[in-house]
Amino acid sequence: MNTQEFSDQIYSFPNRYINRNLEEYLRALYALVMGHSHMQPNAFLFLKLLEEAFTATASDMNMQWLEYENAPDANILSHKFTNPLIRTNIDKSVQTELTNFEYLIAVLTFQIAELYRMRDKELKNELRYFGITSESGNVWYNFDPFTNLQCGIDCYIDNLEEEPSTTEIPTDWAFVGRLLEFGRIYE
Repeated sequence: MNTQEFSDQIYSFPNRYINRNLEEYLRALYALVMGHSHMQPNAFLFLKLLEEAFTATASDMNMQWLEYENAPDANILSHKFTNPLIRTNIDKSVQTELTNFEYLIAVLTFQIAELYRMRDKELKNELRYFGITSESGNVWYNFDPFTNLQCGIDCYIDNLEEEPSTTEIPTDWAFVGRLLEFGRIYE
């Protein structure tokens, strides 16, 4: 599946699903990913999981996740982005020692923990979509599944060196983690 087709599917989600709380969505996605960890990752599986998370039962909050205060790829803001405020010449690959699957799980648990901590604080800010910094020092711009996923794929496309219609979606679990992280930080 090429990137443009994947993007078109993500942009169709609001026409097919009801948006839900991002923390609940990520907990549902976490449960789905854990249940499919034995499968060979590919774009069709990624879309299936991203779609099912809109209606799937969310996993219970694991209070140990609150220990995660930093994104697993702390340099994600330093990667080569089109935003001139954060442009560098650093490689766009994941900067972590984790396996691709471990990276995705670390992103999910980090974001779930962040959203949980922000429930009665930063998430009450009506202007949060203009960007906020959590009390653990992490930047957030998107707070629901639709905008998170749409901004994530937009960021990914903006940084492709080829046309989206000629670029295949990566077939590694880290792609979903990057998509979610790009969605968190991309305006």
